[in-house]
Amino acid sequence: MLNLQKYVAIVLFSICSIIVQGQHSERILPNCPMDIIIAVDFSASERAFIDEVQTVLYAITSRFELHPNSLKIGIISFNRGAQLILPLTGDTDSLIQAIDALRIPMSVFATDIHAGIELANREFRRASQESVQKFFVLVSDGDPHAHSRGFGFQQDLVSIERLKDGDPTEKVDPVHVFSLYSGETYPSRNDFREFVRQESIRHMQKLSSNRESFFFFNDYPELVNLFEQISSCL
Repeated sequence: MLNLQKYVAIVLFSICSIIVQGQHSERILPNCPMDIIIAVDFSASERAFIDEVQTVLYAITSRFELHPNSLKIGIISFNRGAQLILPLTGDTDSLIQAIDALRIPMSVFATDIHAGIELANREFRRASQESVQKFFVLVSDGDPHAHSRGFGFQQDLVSIERLKDGDPTEKVDPVHVFSLYSGETYPSRNDFREFVRQESIRHMQKLSSNRESFFFFNDYPELVNLFEQISSCL
């Protein structure tokens, strides 16, 4: 029932977005250059939400016209390891095709967030110019099974700090991190499940650059609006 409510909310917002886009069909070419890498959780627990994930990606990207000198966007997926779905590109058509083709594997029960972070770090170093604003968007349920493995959370935190800090000695810019929590938002009556849910939310909050950079999944329109402000140098 909760998943159905979540899906209905996404569908309703998508309809509103289509109406708005029809009224404002022109895409924005950012005044302030920026590069964005979006890393999406492709573990089995997220399989039911692939349509919603695509909706979020369309919402984040549909307002902007990509250009090699103004805006590049890349997409990473992660489960057991990470995959570069789309290298940083300034081509809008390539981005749309990549989003359309997204499919989550049937049964990969792993959420290696750190692998997605490390791959993003390498891609920023490879394809992003110095002094261009860099943003990493992490979409995940926060790896609810990491606590039982005993090492997942810590690896994520080490990797994300390297990404956030950059490397001045190698002229690698710091990256601002937004996290979008895609797990359960309603409390569970089961004590253990509720503990896992709370730990996962706290983990996603820690991974973001600051409190204002953490969002629950249904709040993604706020993130879209924020990117629009950033692109206008506000």
